[in-house]
This record gives sequence, structure tokens and C-alpha cells, in this order.
Amino acid sequence: TMDVLANELGISKKTIYQFYADKDALISAVIDFELEEQSLRMKNSQEKAENAVHEMFMLLEDIQTIFRNMNPLTLTELAKYHVEAFMKIKYHKDVFMNGIIISNLKRGVQQGVYRADIDPEILAAYRLETGFIAFNPEVFPLNKHDIGKVNVQIMEHFIYGVMSPKGLELMDKYKNEKISSKNNSIDDEFINKLASNK
Repeated sequence: TMDVLANELGISKKTIYQFYADKDALISAVIDFELEEQSLRMKNSQEKAENAVHEMFMLLEDIQTIFRNMNPLTLTELAKYHVEAFMKIKYHKDVFMNGIIISNLKRGVQQGVYRADIDPEILAAYRLETGFIAFNPEVFPLNKHDIGKVNVQIMEHFIYGVMSPKGLELMDKYKNEKISSKNNSIDDEFINKLASNK
């Protein structure tokens, strides 16, 4: 409720209403912010990626971060109680994300890291719909499945399905580099702790 929100923020409810007409307007503004942030991250990944597999790997990392900090019931609640905000997410999915995935798939085919026989438009639609199924509690009950893990499993299944042998080699390379950097950061952290205890 707006009362709880005002209390959490340590401000009056009247202050919130100076900026937002109602709860719908507030939620809509939050969704606008989140979608803009996600768009920037995805465009950044596109620009920085060495190839299509690298871009997809960075996207996978990004998705893990998003879902680690997200309430699994968010989309269900938005669809039910805040339709305008939910429609913004749907439009973002159907237009922006669809375009990003199609672009990535075409890039991967051109680079020889994805199979030459895939249809980017069909697979982009498939990828987006399977991404949203993770939020369906009837398919993946919350007391049984972690939404982040579900999404990563679905996405990895998709990625490995489109990759060529060359793409598989690259994916293994990026995974090993990630594991190696994690191990290095653990060692650095351990050394820093030792140094601070002296």
C-alpha cells in the first residue's frame, strides 16, 4: 500500500502524491525506469560483445542478476492489478527484446557460431515465450523451483540448441573464464582478509 511505501521511505504519503497521481502512476514510472535500464544493458552487451555467443553469454549473466533480485510473483501481480504497467513490459518484450534476439541470431549465423539452418524469427518468438513461462506458478510452483534457476536452464537449453560446434567451443571458453575469474576473486578476497588481520 501507499501507506507502507511512505513508511518504508520515511516520508509522508502526501509527498508521494506530489509526484505521482496514484499507485498505478508510481508503478508505471518504476517499470519505465527498469525497462530503460535493461535496454541500455542489452545495447551495451551488443556493442561490447566479441561475437554473438559472447553477447548471449553476457545476457545470461544479466538475467541471473535480474531474477536474483526479483519477486517471482511480480509479473502475475502486474498483469492482475496494474494492466498498464504490464502492457509496457509486454510491448518491450514483443518489440525491443524480439528485435535484439533476432539481431543476435542473424549475427551468430553470419559468424558461423550458430547453426545455418535456424529461422531467427521463429526462434526469437519461442525464446521470449519460454522466458515468460518461468513466471507461471502452475508450471513452476514457487515452493519447488527457484525462478532464476528455471530461467537460466531454459535459456541455456535455447542457446545450446542454436549453436554450431564453433559456438559450443566459445561458450565453454567464456564459462571457463568466468569460473577462473571467480576463483581469482576468491583468492584476492582471502589474501585481503589475511592482510587486514595482521
